[in-house]
Amino acid sequence: MIKTKFKYQYLLIFSILLLATGCEDFLDANDDPNKISEEEVEMEVILPTSIYYLADTYFNIAYYTSQYTQQSSSVGNNGPSNQNELSLTSAWVNIYLDGLTSAKTIIDKATEAEAYHYRGIAKVLRVMNIGIATDHWGAIPFDEALMEEENFSPSYNDQSYIYAQIPGLLDDAIADLEMEDNTIYQPGEEDLVYGGDISKWIKLAYTLKARYAIHLTKKGTVDAAQNALDALEHGMESNADDFGLDYSTRTFNPWYAGVVLAGQTGNSNLIVSEQIVEYMDGSSYPYGSAELDNDPRLDIIAFNEAEGEPLIGGINGAGKGNANARFAEDSYYTSQTSPIEMVTYAEHKFIEAEARFLLNGGDARSEGATEEAYQAYLEGIEANMDKVGVSSANANLYLSDASIAVEADNLSLDLIMKEKYLAMFLHPEVWTDMRRYDYNDNVYKDLELPVAHNPFLEGRWVRRVRYPDSEYSRNDVNVQEATKDVSTRLWWDQ
Repeated sequence: MIKTKFKYQYLLIFSILLLATGCEDFLDANDDPNKISEEEVEMEVILPTSIYYLADTYFNIAYYTSQYTQQSSSVGNNGPSNQNELSLTSAWVNIYLDGLTSAKTIIDKATEAEAYHYRGIAKVLRVMNIGIATDHWGAIPFDEALMEEENFSPSYNDQSYIYAQIPGLLDDAIADLEMEDNTIYQPGEEDLVYGGDISKWIKLAYTLKARYAIHLTKKGTVDAAQNALDALEHGMESNADDFGLDYSTRTFNPWYAGVVLAGQTGNSNLIVSEQIVEYMDGSSYPYGSAELDNDPRLDIIAFNEAEGEPLIGGINGAGKGNANARFAEDSYYTSQTSPIEMVTYAEHKFIEAEARFLLNGGDARSEGATEEAYQAYLEGIEANMDKVGVSSANANLYLSDASIAVEADNLSLDLIMKEKYLAMFLHPEVWTDMRRYDYNDNVYKDLELPVAHNPFLEGRWVRRVRYPDSEYSRNDVNVQEATKDVSTRLWWDQ
């Protein structure tokens, strides 16, 4: 949350920078007369806008891809719920107009001032923007991006090249963050997430290394799993290390502003999907105890607009129908002040559980893992339940149920990924995981193509998003070369 002392300076410059977001892509920003020059702004003013736009990018992407993953469903019978193609223009603008440009400005300023901690933070934010971009579009401008008047038509780098850079970029960030920095430029309250706690930024960088390592399971399962585990040794240690932006009663969480309020005024656009409801109400995974009829997080995620009737999720591609599962107004995820979580300790633990399961020879159909994998799986559940406000009694009831407490010999990949799917509600990483495992119903139980599935896909699942129209009008040659059908797998998906 933005602290009072810093709020007014931040809101002033944020409002000015916001004028520039009407531009369609980052090429427009180079000569936009309304855009304040970032060279004229201090690092402590640029940093919060960079964090804000990164959180907004996560929201913009998750709003649509949560329909691909069947965590949410459209009340209409078209759009992403039917696996229709997306371009995610707002996210592209956020990444290139603000995210990467502001990170570059901070890096340049910090280099000149020898402000290594600021530079390290900016390098982490740069990777988060690059990573989420390539995980959705594949090839993206990288080497020639942000060259302004030197090159208004940047080439696109292949995803394989981008992924080869990410570990080194994060290592550079860690090196800066670990350096002694005695300058006057020390991050503080303008760091809207960690308040200038550099140790948390270091742990974030290592957990990000693990995230991008585990993405590469199809490129070498053992290497991907081991690289992830190596990074996790230095990563997050508790929920206190989570990287997420809090909102306020003046600056609403975008899920609340764009989904909950719309539902209250009769303009509901999204509801909670049947897939996630049935994962949590015992339909897909029956509970072993009569005391447990629902995952205790279900009431936190959704509420029944038809009081007294069973909670019914939306069927993706079928419109609202008789569904009544609305996003809860006071939910951890969708209240006015809810955070947009970008990297969490729960994710950290599920990466560990998956990596250890795979290193033990596990696959989509096998059972059995090490005790370390099993404990990581349980700790991931516990971390998420604690974070979203489940009581200790209800968390213990869930964690001790026979459907969850299966013991290491019976642990399966679908249990790990199901619990990660639940813990990462409304998060872009869920679609990355689902693509990595080929929408496999052995991993994502009961997953089926949506009703009225996009006929142009001929029974195939969506694997990537389309480049924004602005790219085709302003950088046509390069974007045409990079363009693939939306059912074409990304490099790490092959």
